[in-house]
Amino acid sequence: MARWFENNGPDSDVVISSRVRLARNIRDYNFSLKLDGKSASDMIDKTMTELSGCMEFADYTGYNFKDLNEYQKHAMEERHTISRFLMEQKYAAGLVSPEEDVSVMINEEDHIRIQSFVSGRDMKSAYQKASSADDIIGRHVPYAYHEKYGYLTTCLSSVGTGMRASYMLHLPALSGTGQLAGIIGELGRFGLKMTSVFGEGSSSPGDIYRISNQTTLGLTEQELIDNLDNIAGQIIEQERLGRQQYMKLQQAAVEDAAYRSYGVLRYARKLSLKDALVLLSEFRMGLALGMFGDNIEKGYSVYQLMIGIQPYNLQLACNSRLELTELEVARATFIRNNLPQIV
Repeated sequence: MARWFENNGPDSDVVISSRVRLARNIRDYNFSLKLDGKSASDMIDKTMTELSGCMEFADYTGYNFKDLNEYQKHAMEERHTISRFLMEQKYAAGLVSPEEDVSVMINEEDHIRIQSFVSGRDMKSAYQKASSADDIIGRHVPYAYHEKYGYLTTCLSSVGTGMRASYMLHLPALSGTGQLAGIIGELGRFGLKMTSVFGEGSSSPGDIYRISNQTTLGLTEQELIDNLDNIAGQIIEQERLGRQQYMKLQQAAVEDAAYRSYGVLRYARKLSLKDALVLLSEFRMGLALGMFGDNIEKGYSVYQLMIGIQPYNLQLACNSRLELTELEVARATFIRNNLPQIV
């Protein structure tokens, strides 16, 4: 069964995914950061027992961190199936759908984090998936809820709906022209923020960014989604305009970068993670601009390669701990084996 990131969705030339996260806490337990080991284990065991008995989650895979090794945990975090916060927890558990598009994390920053992904720009479907899981869990677990303030969460910025909605965007044109820095600086005025997916600070190999809402109190879920979608839509159009300008002014250079990147990806025998992400970004933009015509299957997801070449997913696939050089060789091999062939 294909995982969510192995397919493209609406507006996939720019939008990689739509994601919704819902933060929930359980009555009569301290917040996760205040739980001792015994209480955390008790909360996890009781919650997993309740959820594992739900027929709606019958095809989900359950996990408990005490049964996973570090490679499995890190690989799940690289695929965004779990958060980095959860990965670093000693006591944690959860459920994951077969397509990895819905996951339930237990003992994250909040007791329960429900997360849903949809390929492309389709926040409505992402919210429906998360909300459906939320309704199921809410029938079995007593949530901490205040009539005036809404869902009570560890972080004050999440109180209310407890919802974080985000789009993952591929923004090579805006990043390359330097326009993105100004856009990021303005987002706070709209209650939004943007972060790099594969980098820290201003570094973003692969040009993949996540834009999300910052606050939740005082707004409904639909209002938060509408605000995010409106601003994200403007950024998407600016990115498309930037790509068109690139093609108009520097067509030969843009085409050369895309085809040269494909050539290196096709024939390289050793690739660092940063180099591979940069090359895949250039290839992805070329693909979105139609440079490869009908030679590559419509709907092919370059992002699945960006996930597959991450260090722990590679080592898990090889079932072996790899040193740096071995990792770079394995990365190049993975790309060669999965990159579509141009006829």
